Amino acid sequence: MAKILIIDDDGIVRDALTVFLSRAGHEVFTAADGANGVQVFKSVLPDLVVLDRDLPILSGSGVFDKIREVSRTVPILILSGYSDPEEVGAYLRSGAAAFLSKGDGLSQVLSEVERLLGAPAAAEAPAARPAPAPAPAPAAPPAPSAGLILVADDDPETRAILRRFLSSLSYEVIEAGDGAGALALARSRRPDILLLDISMPKKDGLEVLKELLPEMPRTGFMMITGNDNEELARQCLEMGAFDYIAKPINIEALGGIIKARLLLQE
Repeated sequence: MAKILIIDDDGIVRDALTVFLSRAGHEVFTAADGANGVQVFKSVLPDLVVLDRDLPILSGSGVFDKIREVSRTVPILILSGYSDPEEVGAYLRSGAAAFLSKGDGLSQVLSEVERLLGAPAAAEAPAARPAPAPAPAPAAPPAPSAGLILVADDDPETRAILRRFLSSLSYEVIEAGDGAGALALARSRRPDILLLDISMPKKDGLEVLKELLPEMPRTGFMMITGNDNEELARQCLEMGAFDYIAKPINIEALGGIIKARLLLQE
């Protein structure tokens, strides 16, 4: 579909985005530092660039300026480990197409890429004469579930928030309050997505992930992290989790991540 260049010094991020974007049909190129990123850009002339803000050799802002010397129109999506409002504004005023925080999860990049690349507009249909009012239809049956999601977290408030939000999106939600319960429920129900808190009693999220990954190749595992768990979350990505999201959870971002993942699993 499109040629996309990912410039990021984090190998886990590059690999995860390559998987997401390749499965969506895009041709993906990568670079691990700013200087190499500029060279790859000039070589392949991609349709879109995903650019890390913090890079070795040449900073993200330096890469941005070099790309703009070559092309004023290629969309550049800035990806950062944190987002200072003033810096976000500066990038957007300079012509960045979007600014995303890694803390909101990586799957959001797929949705933003599709938005930036756009889709062909449908041909306008000719105007039709008003149709006569239809007869009242019988009540529609309940909408089918959009997928089964297991939320495993020892915090009841977090589970309640996620249950209400995910249920509003037509997902069927089941819950576990500890690692042992998550193992039993996952094995009995085989969820499409397992939202797995890293810090839980009885068995932590890392232990649960290690046990269930070989048994459930069709389940998507997403980790929920606290402020001190980011390194563990990165280990989970290396093991096979598809993404992670930090507390306090941005539920709108989470909804987009889950939707994108389920599309990939179809």
